[in-house]
Amino acid sequence: MSKPIEVSQLQVEREHRAILRDVSLQLEAGATIGLIGRTGAGKTTLLRCMLGLAFADAGSARVFGEVATELSAANKARLGYVPQTPGLPGEYTVKGLVDLIGGWQPKWDKDWARELQFRFRLPQDTRISKLSGGEQQLLALVLALGHKPELLVLDEPVASLDPVVRRTVAATIAELQAERETSIIFSTHILSDLERLASHIAVIEDGRIGLLREADSIRQDVQRWQIRSNAANLPDRLSDAGVLHYRCHSRREATALVDVTQAAPAAALAEKLGAHIDCQPLGLEDFVVEYLQ
Repeated sequence: MSKPIEVSQLQVEREHRAILRDVSLQLEAGATIGLIGRTGAGKTTLLRCMLGLAFADAGSARVFGEVATELSAANKARLGYVPQTPGLPGEYTVKGLVDLIGGWQPKWDKDWARELQFRFRLPQDTRISKLSGGEQQLLALVLALGHKPELLVLDEPVASLDPVVRRTVAATIAELQAERETSIIFSTHILSDLERLASHIAVIEDGRIGLLREADSIRQDVQRWQIRSNAANLPDRLSDAGVLHYRCHSRREATALVDVTQAAPAAALAEKLGAHIDCQPLGLEDFVVEYLQ
């Protein structure tokens, strides 16, 4: 059975600058990948290439087994997509656009779409041009969710929403995922969204996937090791087994994110480096912040 998304060795270059470098990623059916990275890391470009909305210079992207740039109408009807900037037609009212899109979508669920508009408190008869940026994002979510898609791709979907509304959106997406086992990939800078939604975390850095891992595995198996040298200078790099990320702050202090199921005991590394190591548990948000520093 084809996976919802399969990306292999994707490369994108714009104005002689590499945006994506040999990116390979698979979204399993029913999984939710939270895609994170610094601004400009390539998140939006990757999502657009996944859906065939942008062309890559090399590599391939497939959606439900089809080439993303040649996606059939039947498979397009199985997915929902919310870009960073919705670009909705301002002359329509909220109700008018929802009715229009619902008429095109063969699997549109009118009752569900009406429920979404109620939850998000969208004014039915207001023209889209009069909506705030956050309200336009919410309307874009209604249009993406109204047919209860099998695949949902979201690019910073709640960036301009207040915390209360973000929580409502997250709960709604989680409800859909539980009911339909919808496969989801979303980019975000809001770390609490990762805690609420993501089954997997993918970190994109310098155009590459630096890490792809189950969120529960990060919570259970990864520790922060604070390393303080007793006398000797610490190395600039550390490639020992189980070390997921290493950052040297000075000649005498460093931090490592370590998978304790794969690494040698902290005491062994301490002896090797001539250092003291303090092992600390990590939450998902702490891991992401530390990894991206």
